[in-house]
Amino acid sequence: MNAINMIKSACLCLLLTVSWSVSVAMDDDSYEQTMSVNLAEKVQDGEVIWLKARGSQFLTLFNEQLTDKSQGAVIIVHGMGAHADWPNVIAPLRNRLPNIGWATLSIQMPVLAPDQPLSEYGKTITVGISRIQSAVQYLRQRKFLNIAIIGHSFGAATAAEFLARTKKSRIAAFVGISLQAQKFLNPTIKLLRALERINIPVLDIYGSRDFAEVIRLADDRRLAGRKQGRRTYHQLVIEGADHYFTGLEDVLSKRIRGWLDKAAPGTRVRADKELEEKIKADEEEDEEEDDEQEQ
Repeated sequence: MNAINMIKSACLCLLLTVSWSVSVAMDDDSYEQTMSVNLAEKVQDGEVIWLKARGSQFLTLFNEQLTDKSQGAVIIVHGMGAHADWPNVIAPLRNRLPNIGWATLSIQMPVLAPDQPLSEYGKTITVGISRIQSAVQYLRQRKFLNIAIIGHSFGAATAAEFLARTKKSRIAAFVGISLQAQKFLNPTIKLLRALERINIPVLDIYGSRDFAEVIRLADDRRLAGRKQGRRTYHQLVIEGADHYFTGLEDVLSKRIRGWLDKAAPGTRVRADKELEEKIKADEEEDEEEDDEQEQ
């Protein structure tokens, strides 16, 4: 089964396994909102938080760290046609990382109704980027300064676009799981160009039994990530892992944890005056940049 058929199967699984009464002919916003409300009612682990981006609310799931010392917070971005508590890759990471000191914020990315062509996901990237930005702002309001992003598949590509386009992302490190450009998208993602522009530590991690495109473009991704002699890009293959790391969730979590310990050393959460002043100064600087762009 090729990558496109696998994604179609995942979208169909989402429709069949989550119980709500909804016509597949409904518009994408209503479809996603209905799905998110249903998920919010059923999720058992974590705090349900609704954030806003581009005038619309979207679901996020927050898990506080379960250790005395906080390493920081991780934004988790799911793949195409999935959701913020997707059982493959997403749920294991958002529930395991708090055990080692990382708070997690898994965010709901745009989901198209099942009758829409997959190529239309290319038009959701701008919305996805704005949601990641909103998630960053929320975590900083909760006094997190050490923030990393972990994305899977299409979510990883969207996160790479966010980092490449955002001048001051406030992100310390990026983990891209099973990175692929998915050339059927309209518009397409310029993944290699994005990797060239990211100037923070990057972990490009994938499985030896991953989708063909992920494996085929591994060398190209490595060259792009290490352009201009950068040594902050690291690529890692997990032997025997498929695109969803089935049965190897613990291995995936341990590899990511080990890399984050080196690439984004933990910062204790502090709610003192000095930290609040720093966050306020950053926000004022962002507002000034937005005003300049509008002029």
